Amino acid sequence: MDDITINVSSPGKLILLGEYAVLEGAPALVAAVNRQCEVHIDSLYNSTFQVRTPNLNIPEIQFILDADGDAHFRTTIDSDTQDQLKFVLCILKYVSQKFGKIPGASIQIDTSSFYHRVTGHKFGLGSSAALTVSLLSGLMEYMGVEMSTKDLYREAFQAHRYAQGKMGSGVDIAASATGGILSYTMPDNPDNPNGTIKRIDRPEDLYMACIWAGYSASTRHFVRSVNTFREENSAAYNSIITKMTDLSKEGVKTFGAGNTNAFLQVISDYAECERELGKQSGTEIMSDVHEEIYSIVKNQGGTYKPSGAGGGDIGIAFCSDQETMNKIKRAIDESVFDLMNLEVQPEGIQISKTQDVS
Repeated sequence: MDDITINVSSPGKLILLGEYAVLEGAPALVAAVNRQCEVHIDSLYNSTFQVRTPNLNIPEIQFILDADGDAHFRTTIDSDTQDQLKFVLCILKYVSQKFGKIPGASIQIDTSSFYHRVTGHKFGLGSSAALTVSLLSGLMEYMGVEMSTKDLYREAFQAHRYAQGKMGSGVDIAASATGGILSYTMPDNPDNPNGTIKRIDRPEDLYMACIWAGYSASTRHFVRSVNTFREENSAAYNSIITKMTDLSKEGVKTFGAGNTNAFLQVISDYAECERELGKQSGTEIMSDVHEEIYSIVKNQGGTYKPSGAGGGDIGIAFCSDQETMNKIKRAIDESVFDLMNLEVQPEGIQISKTQDVS
């Protein structure tokens, strides 16, 4: 086999609108952002795989894959390390079963930009989705399998759900694969991923700032709590989620039309629905921390909502002019919260390949 080197980079995601409702078929607004998952693949001359993830303090792990794609480690691996490698191993198994035997490879993964440099907290910016997109596309290139962006989304959607126990809308996969700001609707049938992905331009007079609440939150825990509420009180759940669905549709429409004032009203109304959903389900979606940030932003003339499942993690301040945004940023700087240097990433997956045939 020729010496092959693959370098892949995929952006993270930031949900602007449509959390929870997207799981019920509503459109969501999502932006790819400038936090990258980097994957580097080098060919090996045997069937061995080497995986390194320096930012997670995991040393080089060696293993082979059997005919079913299951990993057999050269040395004993503790359960914590196996948990941290879960997505990598699931993606390797998915690719093995779907596309055939993978030649041995050395794989290095860097997701450090998804973690707080000081505290080590992981930001809710879709690191597992970015990893799935980067590693899957890198393996496809390594194996010589041609794949369009649309096909990459479909395969990564299925691989990600396989690794997550069939959870997730795929909104983060779409952002990592495609880049830019998207209107996204999840597939009607997850086993046949045909989600709707449309590029959408940001209104020129819409200003946004991302704010770190100070601690991470578990999306899986929050979604499960809301699902329990849906099962136990479907009437109350449907009442709230119908409002959120209608707001998501209106938000996508006004965002795309450049009607910033109408969009800001949607954001404010959506935050109120998240309060109610959290209250009814016993889940702190609009937690005390988010409420405090909301008050700071509102006092400066803007509006605010959590991005993602809520509880902690990241929220977004919105307004329609630079002066108001400057006031919001000064107020946040004077608080205990941190502004995040997040920008929309126009490009999705980026991949390069070198091959030495000498």
